[in-house]
Amino acid sequence: MLVIVLWCGIVNNNLTLKVVHPSLSKRSITKELKMVNIWLREYTNTPNTFISYNKAAERFLMWLYSINKNLKLVTREVIQDYQLFMKDPQPRDIWCGVTRSRKHPEWKPFYKPLGSSSINLQIQILKSMYQYLVDYGYLVRNPFRLIRHKLITQNKVIEKYLNHKEWAYLIEYVEFLPPGANQKERYAHERLRWIFSLLYFTACRRNEVITATMADFTNKRGQWWLNVIGKGGKHGSIPITNELLAALIRYRTFMNLPKLPNITEMHIPLISKNNQFAPLTGSALYKIIKRTCHKLSNKLKSSDPTSAFVFKHVSTHWLRHTSATHQVDAGIDLLIVKSNLRHALLETTMKYQHTEANKQHHETITKFGQT
Repeated sequence: MLVIVLWCGIVNNNLTLKVVHPSLSKRSITKELKMVNIWLREYTNTPNTFISYNKAAERFLMWLYSINKNLKLVTREVIQDYQLFMKDPQPRDIWCGVTRSRKHPEWKPFYKPLGSSSINLQIQILKSMYQYLVDYGYLVRNPFRLIRHKLITQNKVIEKYLNHKEWAYLIEYVEFLPPGANQKERYAHERLRWIFSLLYFTACRRNEVITATMADFTNKRGQWWLNVIGKGGKHGSIPITNELLAALIRYRTFMNLPKLPNITEMHIPLISKNNQFAPLTGSALYKIIKRTCHKLSNKLKSSDPTSAFVFKHVSTHWLRHTSATHQVDAGIDLLIVKSNLRHALLETTMKYQHTEANKQHHETITKFGQT
């Protein structure tokens, strides 16, 4: 039985509810809402994330309360039931309806049943919420941690990335290229090393690096960051790893610059066309990467034809995909990867999860058909 109560919608950035079971007390619900709102307020400075997280929490709590459960009573089986519910919310006339204003009396939490990728996103958000409430001390366990990384097979998986072996091929190839006989060739070699380090460790888009300058590196409380302007003119800050800082120092040393950048270097491009600080164009950067990877492809044709085929098709954006995939593989929290890539939606970042396919292959070849 579903009961409509007075509280509904978002008031002053606080989550309230519309549907609850009659046996649940208003006091217990109010306590849980208070805790969920504490979690939500962590995201008030990122409107898109806040809206997405609020919607996921609201839907889950409305369904949870409608079956006479609360956050502390959620088990792995309850989560499985909720996954099935999101695929087919029933009764449909209560849960689904046309998009309306939150204040409209016929507003519904779902427009239609959710697809696989949307369900995955909801579960990832709820997993994050539960972990926050565990860390806060309100809950003692997180049942969402029992779920495998990829809950439902994605319809679309990004494949334009280099695996770890292929990335190692590329780094070794660039590292051991002849440095060149003259200053121009030596600069081209040092710039090439810098380009691949920069794009891999920052996951920057091509336009982001060609418009940035050395002054966009900043040091905050002993931590180095790169500030970029991404899609739609949005600003983003990317943490600088120790490996990238070492690459930066090497490149700057070759350019006869001080080891570390400063805010006065607005005239020095992040990647220069030559050692006179002329800016490199986007098309030139694209051609450098394509040319390098094509040469590596030719070198690998006899020893590793599969990797040779991959490198034949590599472009600038592959390095962004490679960085994202390797960050996820390294176990970095998806929310952190989302920030590093300046994605508006967590769902976009989730496309870089390849863990389950790897596990599927490993489990099959090691446990099936063995004699």
